[in-house]
Amino acid sequence: MKKLSDIRFEELEGKSFELIRVAEMLCEVCQKPINTREKPSRRIQIATKEDYENLLRKASIHDRAEIDTEKGKIYFYDHDFPGDIHPECIEKL
Repeated sequence: MKKLSDIRFEELEGKSFELIRVAEMLCEVCQKPINTREKPSRRIQIATKEDYENLLRKASIHDRAEIDTEKGKIYFYDHDFPGDIHPECIEKL
């Protein structure tokens, strides 16, 4: 997968993609994922430069945006700190 910001309009023009929101629940100590939840959102079509710019604007509100051009999926990552800690991180405290 590549960062969405590294992809040019010409590479996406005329293609459709499934948008997927990913919530990574992070450990309060090491800040690495405890678990990850994916939620498919909708399909979009990139037909014009405006569609592409709208996609980049939407991506900017998320912590990270990645694209899998082979599978036709765009992932918007958001991080959350639910107050949980990995068992191995508790042992280190």
